[in-house]
Amino acid sequence: MCGRFFFEQAARERTESGFNKVFYPEKFFITGGAEMMEKEVITFSFGQNWRSFVDTVSEDAVSRAMKDIEEWLGRATIEGKTVLDIGCGSGIHSLCFYMLGAKEVVSMDVDPYSVESTQILWEKAEKPSNWKILHGSVLDKDFLNTIEPREIVYSWGVLHHTGSMWEAIENASTRVKRGGLFWIAIYVKGPNYPQHLALKQSYNRASKLGKKIIERKEILKLMHQRWKNGENPLDWNQKVERGMDTYHDLVDWLGGLPYEVASTEEIINFCQERGFQLEKIDEAGEGGNAKYLFSLPA
Repeated sequence: MCGRFFFEQAARERTESGFNKVFYPEKFFITGGAEMMEKEVITFSFGQNWRSFVDTVSEDAVSRAMKDIEEWLGRATIEGKTVLDIGCGSGIHSLCFYMLGAKEVVSMDVDPYSVESTQILWEKAEKPSNWKILHGSVLDKDFLNTIEPREIVYSWGVLHHTGSMWEAIENASTRVKRGGLFWIAIYVKGPNYPQHLALKQSYNRASKLGKKIIERKEILKLMHQRWKNGENPLDWNQKVERGMDTYHDLVDWLGGLPYEVASTEEIINFCQERGFQLEKIDEAGEGGNAKYLFSLPA
């Protein structure tokens, strides 16, 4: 199915479904959420980063993203199932669920650029009627209640960026159908949280030039590490898991506010208290995404 895809440049002006009518703010102000983040100025848009990424998406990137999903769930688990992708970002994973045979895919994101990015991939997939794209927040219960519970609820590296992580996890979990799966990735807690948060705050407060300088410093660190490992430092922008690349993942990390973390024990206990059973976990070091697959007994 991947061979049917044609990755030409898509038009930026979207008229269908009214997506071109959405106002794209350049600054957001957080008034609540995690400690140390109140009234934080955020100039970074996850959606703009993923919108940039979508222009580079290749069949190879889609294949790698599909392989990651298949390794976790298996194609048979996805075929004929309903899927909700919370915080769909670039839309590449919603695309993969569709291509792996999901009965219905619903993609949602609060960032209009992510909605646009996902719509571009939807159009490239020939506008399938069983793939819906919604603009809304996981913190908006009224909005979520318009979405029927799904057999697979997926949210990769999203819920810790809402400014109210535990509420977001709680709300997302309510959309899992009995007998379904809840697959999430959450940043791991550790002693360097204040330094990580300060870096993200500095990046968001920086000018466009300042942001580029911070990015270059981090890229130089990656290049130095590759040199120490005997690898080509110029080949730092590697293709990584889930179909992404090092550069867009780096920008996502630097700009990602709000920023909350949790230990694996906290996530497991929180979900188990809500009736979920842990099926699989891929642990990570501090600042990395630990991945959890839970099931909700029928």
